[in-house]
Amino acid sequence: MTATLPPPVSLTNSAQHLLDTEHGTLQIMISWPLGWKPDGSTTEDISDVPVIFVLDGNAYFATATDITRRHQQIAKKKAIVVGIGYPDAETDGVYNLARRGWDLTPPSSKGLPQWPIKDDDGHPRYWKLGGAAFFQATLKSKVLPALPTIVPAIPFDKLTKVLFGHSFGGLFALFSLFTDPGVFDVYIAGSPSIWFNEGGLAEHEAGFTRATTADAAKKPRLYINSGTGEGDDVRRKPGESDAEFEKRKQFQGVYRMNGNARELAARLAVTDKLSEVWLQEFALEDHGSAAVVGLQRGINKLLGEWWVEEKE
Repeated sequence: MTATLPPPVSLTNSAQHLLDTEHGTLQIMISWPLGWKPDGSTTEDISDVPVIFVLDGNAYFATATDITRRHQQIAKKKAIVVGIGYPDAETDGVYNLARRGWDLTPPSSKGLPQWPIKDDDGHPRYWKLGGAAFFQATLKSKVLPALPTIVPAIPFDKLTKVLFGHSFGGLFALFSLFTDPGVFDVYIAGSPSIWFNEGGLAEHEAGFTRATTADAAKKPRLYINSGTGEGDDVRRKPGESDAEFEKRKQFQGVYRMNGNARELAARLAVTDKLSEVWLQEFALEDHGSAAVVGLQRGINKLLGEWWVEEKE
Protein backbone atom coordinates (compact mmCIF):
# COMPACT_ATOMS: atom_id res chain seq x y z
CA MET A 1 0.00 0.00 0.00
CA THR A 2 1.40 3.38 -1.00
CA ALA A 3 1.31 6.03 1.70
CA THR A 4 -0.37 9.31 0.86
CA LEU A 5 2.00 12.14 1.61
CA PRO A 6 1.03 15.66 2.64
CA PRO A 7 1.13 18.34 -0.08
CA PRO A 8 4.60 19.32 -1.32
CA VAL A 9 6.30 22.44 -0.03
CA SER A 10 5.22 25.55 -1.90
CA LEU A 11 6.60 29.07 -2.01
CA THR A 12 4.31 31.90 -0.95
CA ASN A 13 4.08 34.88 -3.31
CA SER A 14 5.66 33.22 -6.30
CA ALA A 15 4.85 32.19 -9.86
CA GLN A 16 6.43 29.93 -12.46
CA HIS A 17 6.07 30.02 -16.24
CA LEU A 18 7.51 28.01 -19.12
CA LEU A 19 8.57 30.38 -21.88
CA ASP A 20 9.19 29.02 -25.37
CA THR A 21 12.10 30.61 -27.23
CA GLU A 22 13.96 29.97 -30.46
CA HIS A 23 16.70 28.12 -28.59
CA GLY A 24 14.55 26.10 -26.20
CA THR A 25 12.09 26.49 -23.36
CA LEU A 26 13.09 28.58 -20.34
CA GLN A 27 11.64 28.16 -16.87
CA ILE A 28 10.91 31.60 -15.42
CA MET A 29 10.48 31.71 -11.62
CA ILE A 30 9.36 34.91 -9.90
CA SER A 31 9.00 35.76 -6.21
CA TRP A 32 7.89 39.00 -4.58
CA PRO A 33 7.98 40.26 -0.99
CA LEU A 34 5.89 38.75 1.76
CA GLY A 35 3.03 41.02 2.73
CA TRP A 36 2.22 41.85 -0.88
CA LYS A 37 -0.93 40.30 -2.27
CA PRO A 38 -0.82 36.87 -3.94
CA ASP A 39 -1.18 38.53 -7.35
CA GLY A 40 1.91 40.69 -6.73
CA SER A 41 0.03 43.90 -6.07
CA THR A 42 0.71 46.26 -3.18
CA THR A 43 -0.24 49.76 -2.09
CA GLU A 44 3.36 50.48 -1.03
CA ASP A 45 5.76 52.77 -2.87
CA ILE A 46 8.03 50.21 -4.55
CA SER A 47 10.25 52.58 -6.51
CA ASP A 48 13.28 51.43 -4.48
CA VAL A 49 12.53 47.69 -4.81
CA PRO A 50 15.02 46.09 -7.24
CA VAL A 51 14.40 43.12 -9.50
CA ILE A 52 17.21 40.57 -9.21
CA PHE A 53 17.56 38.35 -12.28
CA VAL A 54 19.30 35.12 -11.32
CA LEU A 55 20.93 32.94 -13.97
CA ASP A 56 20.96 29.17 -13.38
CA GLY A 57 17.62 29.78 -11.72
CA ASN A 58 17.07 26.11 -10.87
CA ALA A 59 20.11 26.33 -8.61
CA TYR A 60 19.81 29.83 -7.14
CA PHE A 61 16.21 31.11 -7.34
CA ALA A 62 15.11 29.69 -3.99
CA THR A 63 18.38 30.75 -2.36
CA ALA A 64 18.01 34.32 -3.63
CA THR A 65 14.39 34.41 -2.48
CA ASP A 66 15.38 33.24 1.01
CA ILE A 67 18.10 35.90 1.22
CA THR A 68 15.78 38.71 0.16
CA ARG A 69 13.08 37.62 2.59
CA ARG A 70 15.49 37.56 5.50
CA HIS A 71 16.46 41.10 4.53
CA GLN A 72 12.79 42.02 4.51
CA GLN A 73 12.32 40.56 7.99
CA ILE A 74 15.47 41.99 9.59
CA ALA A 75 16.40 45.13 7.64
CA LYS A 76 13.01 46.06 6.14
CA LYS A 77 14.56 45.99 2.65
CA LYS A 78 12.67 44.29 -0.16
CA ALA A 79 13.45 42.80 -3.56
CA ILE A 80 11.81 40.85 -6.35
CA VAL A 81 13.63 37.78 -7.68
CA VAL A 82 13.38 36.42 -11.23
CA GLY A 83 15.06 33.06 -11.75
CA ILE A 84 15.96 32.16 -15.33
CA GLY A 85 16.43 28.44 -15.66
CA TYR A 86 15.41 25.39 -17.64
CA PRO A 87 12.44 23.01 -17.35
CA ASP A 88 12.89 20.64 -14.43
CA ALA A 89 12.45 17.67 -16.76
CA GLU A 90 15.54 18.81 -18.71
CA THR A 91 17.68 19.56 -15.67
CA ASP A 92 20.09 17.09 -14.08
CA GLY A 93 19.95 18.06 -10.42
CA VAL A 94 20.06 21.86 -10.50
CA TYR A 95 21.96 22.47 -13.74
CA ASN A 96 21.38 21.79 -17.41
CA LEU A 97 25.04 21.66 -18.36
CA ALA A 98 24.57 21.43 -22.11
CA ARG A 99 22.17 24.36 -22.38
CA ARG A 100 24.01 26.62 -19.96
CA GLY A 101 27.24 25.85 -21.83
CA TRP A 102 25.68 27.30 -24.97
CA ASP A 103 23.66 30.12 -23.39
CA LEU A 104 26.30 31.55 -21.07
CA THR A 105 29.56 31.40 -23.04
CA PRO A 106 30.55 34.31 -25.32
CA PRO A 107 31.25 34.10 -29.03
CA SER A 108 34.73 34.93 -30.21
CA SER A 109 36.31 36.13 -33.43
CA LYS A 110 39.13 33.64 -32.89
CA GLY A 111 36.83 30.62 -32.70
CA LEU A 112 35.71 28.46 -29.80
CA PRO A 113 37.24 25.55 -27.89
CA GLN A 114 36.36 22.00 -28.90
CA TRP A 115 35.36 20.11 -25.76
CA PRO A 116 34.64 16.43 -26.46
CA ILE A 117 31.65 14.91 -24.64
CA LYS A 118 29.24 12.04 -25.28
CA ASP A 119 25.56 12.31 -26.09
CA ASP A 120 22.83 10.34 -24.30
CA ASP A 121 23.56 7.29 -26.45
CA GLY A 122 27.28 7.39 -25.71
CA HIS A 123 28.30 8.79 -29.08
CA PRO A 124 31.17 11.32 -29.08
CA ARG A 125 30.44 14.90 -30.02
CA TYR A 126 31.60 18.39 -29.11
CA TRP A 127 29.99 20.64 -26.54
CA LYS A 128 28.03 23.43 -28.20
CA LEU A 129 29.46 26.73 -26.96
CA GLY A 130 29.36 30.44 -27.72
CA GLY A 131 25.64 31.28 -27.68
CA ALA A 132 25.74 34.19 -25.23
CA ALA A 133 24.78 36.78 -27.85
CA PHE A 134 21.66 34.77 -28.72
CA PHE A 135 20.81 34.35 -25.03
CA GLN A 136 21.28 38.08 -24.45
CA ALA A 137 18.89 38.78 -27.31
CA THR A 138 16.41 36.30 -25.83
CA LEU A 139 16.50 38.06 -22.47
CA LYS A 140 15.71 41.38 -24.16
CA SER A 141 13.14 40.23 -26.70
CA LYS A 142 11.41 37.39 -24.84
CA VAL A 143 12.07 37.28 -21.09
CA LEU A 144 11.77 40.95 -20.14
CA PRO A 145 8.58 41.53 -22.19
CA ALA A 146 7.02 38.34 -20.78
CA LEU A 147 7.29 39.35 -17.12
CA PRO A 148 4.30 41.77 -17.10
CA THR A 149 2.17 39.04 -18.65
CA ILE A 150 3.17 36.56 -15.93
CA VAL A 151 2.64 38.94 -12.98
CA PRO A 152 0.79 41.99 -14.38
CA ALA A 153 0.61 43.79 -11.03
CA ILE A 154 4.38 44.34 -10.83
CA PRO A 155 5.79 47.25 -12.94
CA PHE A 156 9.01 45.44 -13.85
CA ASP A 157 10.09 48.00 -16.45
CA LYS A 158 10.13 50.83 -13.90
CA LEU A 159 12.36 49.11 -11.34
CA THR A 160 16.13 48.76 -10.98
CA LYS A 161 17.28 45.64 -12.83
CA VAL A 162 20.09 43.51 -11.41
CA LEU A 163 21.77 40.53 -13.10
CA PHE A 164 23.49 37.81 -11.04
CA GLY A 165 25.46 34.90 -12.44
CA HIS A 166 28.09 32.52 -11.09
CA SER A 167 30.91 30.77 -12.97
CA PHE A 168 29.72 30.64 -16.60
CA GLY A 169 26.84 32.79 -15.32
CA GLY A 170 29.37 35.33 -14.04
CA LEU A 171 31.08 35.22 -17.42
CA PHE A 172 27.75 35.93 -19.09
CA ALA A 173 27.07 38.83 -16.71
CA LEU A 174 30.35 40.40 -17.83
CA PHE A 175 29.60 39.71 -21.50
CA SER A 176 26.19 41.34 -21.07
CA LEU A 177 27.78 44.36 -19.40
CA PHE A 178 30.41 44.73 -22.11
CA THR A 179 28.13 44.28 -25.11
CA ASP A 180 24.83 45.86 -24.03
CA PRO A 181 25.34 47.74 -20.75
CA GLY A 182 21.94 49.42 -20.77
CA VAL A 183 19.90 46.27 -20.20
CA PHE A 184 20.66 46.01 -16.46
CA ASP A 185 21.58 48.62 -13.88
CA VAL A 186 23.73 46.38 -11.66
CA TYR A 187 25.81 43.35 -12.65
CA ILE A 188 26.90 40.80 -10.02
CA ALA A 189 29.57 38.49 -11.45
CA GLY A 190 30.37 35.67 -9.04
CA SER A 191 33.58 33.73 -9.72
CA PRO A 192 33.35 34.58 -13.42
CA SER A 193 35.00 32.10 -15.79
CA ILE A 194 37.19 34.75 -17.41
CA TRP A 195 39.62 31.97 -18.38
CA PHE A 196 37.11 30.59 -20.91
CA ASN A 197 38.44 30.32 -24.46
CA GLU A 198 41.89 31.52 -23.39
CA GLY A 199 40.49 34.77 -22.05
CA GLY A 200 38.38 35.49 -25.11
CA LEU A 201 36.20 37.87 -23.09
CA ALA A 202 39.01 40.42 -23.50
CA GLU A 203 37.83 41.39 -26.99
CA HIS A 204 34.41 42.31 -25.59
CA GLU A 205 36.00 44.17 -22.69
CA ALA A 206 38.08 46.17 -25.18
CA GLY A 207 34.98 47.13 -27.15
CA PHE A 208 33.28 48.26 -23.95
CA THR A 209 36.16 50.44 -22.80
CA ARG A 210 36.53 52.01 -26.27
CA ALA A 211 32.85 52.92 -26.54
CA THR A 212 31.53 56.40 -25.90
CA THR A 213 30.96 56.95 -22.21
CA ALA A 214 27.33 56.90 -21.18
CA ASP A 215 25.55 59.62 -19.25
CA ALA A 216 26.82 59.52 -15.67
CA ALA A 217 23.29 58.93 -14.37
CA LYS A 218 23.00 55.80 -16.52
CA LYS A 219 26.35 54.18 -15.82
CA PRO A 220 25.89 50.64 -14.48
CA ARG A 221 27.49 49.21 -11.37
CA LEU A 222 29.62 46.06 -11.23
CA TYR A 223 30.02 43.81 -8.22
CA ILE A 224 32.60 41.09 -8.84
CA ASN A 225 33.64 38.44 -6.33
CA SER A 226 35.38 35.11 -5.83
CA GLY A 227 36.82 32.86 -3.13
CA THR A 228 40.46 32.75 -2.11
CA GLY A 229 40.23 28.97 -2.53
CA GLU A 230 39.87 29.55 -6.26
CA GLY A 231 43.53 30.26 -6.76
CA ASP A 232 45.44 31.99 -3.98
CA ASP A 233 44.75 29.74 -1.01
CA VAL A 234 43.69 26.22 -1.99
CA ARG A 235 43.27 24.08 1.14
CA ARG A 236 43.10 20.32 1.43
CA LYS A 237 39.58 18.96 1.92
CA PRO A 238 38.83 16.24 4.50
CA GLY A 239 39.63 12.82 3.10
CA GLU A 240 41.29 14.21 -0.02
CA SER A 241 44.26 12.20 -1.28
CA ASP A 242 47.59 13.79 -2.18
CA ALA A 243 46.87 13.20 -5.86
CA GLU A 244 43.39 14.72 -5.67
CA PHE A 245 44.66 17.74 -3.76
CA GLU A 246 47.51 18.31 -6.21
CA LYS A 247 45.14 18.02 -9.18
CA ARG A 248 42.77 20.56 -7.66
CA LYS A 249 45.62 22.98 -6.93
CA GLN A 250 46.82 22.71 -10.51
CA PHE A 251 43.28 23.29 -11.78
CA GLN A 252 42.88 26.45 -9.72
CA GLY A 253 46.34 27.63 -10.72
CA VAL A 254 45.49 27.36 -14.40
CA TYR A 255 42.04 28.95 -14.26
CA ARG A 256 42.94 31.70 -11.74
CA MET A 257 39.35 32.60 -10.87
CA ASN A 258 40.20 35.15 -8.19
CA GLY A 259 43.33 36.45 -9.89
CA ASN A 260 41.42 37.13 -13.10
CA ALA A 261 38.56 38.77 -11.19
CA ARG A 262 40.98 40.97 -9.26
CA GLU A 263 42.81 42.09 -12.40
CA LEU A 264 39.59 42.81 -14.31
CA ALA A 265 38.21 44.88 -11.43
CA ALA A 266 41.44 46.89 -11.32
CA ARG A 267 41.30 47.60 -15.06
CA LEU A 268 37.65 48.65 -15.03
CA ALA A 269 38.01 50.79 -11.90
CA VAL A 270 40.28 53.24 -13.73
CA THR A 271 37.90 53.69 -16.67
CA ASP A 272 34.94 56.08 -16.75
CA LYS A 273 32.48 53.43 -17.89
CA LEU A 274 30.98 52.37 -14.56
CA SER A 275 29.55 54.26 -11.62
CA GLU A 276 31.08 51.70 -9.25
CA VAL A 277 33.34 48.65 -9.31
CA TRP A 278 33.17 46.64 -6.10
CA LEU A 279 35.51 43.68 -5.61
CA GLN A 280 35.10 41.08 -2.86
CA GLU A 281 37.23 38.02 -2.06
CA PHE A 282 35.93 35.44 0.40
CA ALA A 283 38.47 33.74 2.65
CA LEU A 284 38.62 29.93 2.35
CA GLU A 285 35.68 29.69 -0.08
CA ASP A 286 36.22 27.60 -3.20
CA HIS A 287 34.46 27.75 -6.55
CA GLY A 288 31.37 25.91 -5.36
CA SER A 289 30.91 27.54 -1.98
CA ALA A 290 31.70 31.07 -3.19
CA ALA A 291 28.52 31.03 -5.29
CA VAL A 292 26.10 31.40 -2.40
CA VAL A 293 28.42 33.72 -0.45
CA GLY A 294 28.72 35.95 -3.52
CA LEU A 295 24.96 36.01 -3.99
CA GLN A 296 24.40 36.88 -0.32
CA ARG A 297 27.09 39.57 -0.29
CA GLY A 298 25.92 41.04 -3.58
CA ILE A 299 22.37 41.36 -2.28
CA ASN A 300 23.69 42.87 0.96
CA LYS A 301 25.50 45.51 -1.06
CA LEU A 302 22.55 46.06 -3.37
CA LEU A 303 20.16 46.68 -0.49
CA GLY A 304 22.57 49.02 1.30
CA GLU A 305 23.37 46.98 4.39
CA TRP A 306 26.07 48.55 6.53
CA TRP A 307 28.52 45.70 6.93
CA VAL A 308 29.56 45.72 3.29
CA GLU A 309 30.45 49.40 3.38
CA GLU A 310 33.42 48.97 5.69
CA LYS A 311 36.80 49.93 4.26
CA GLU A 312 39.05 46.97 3.61
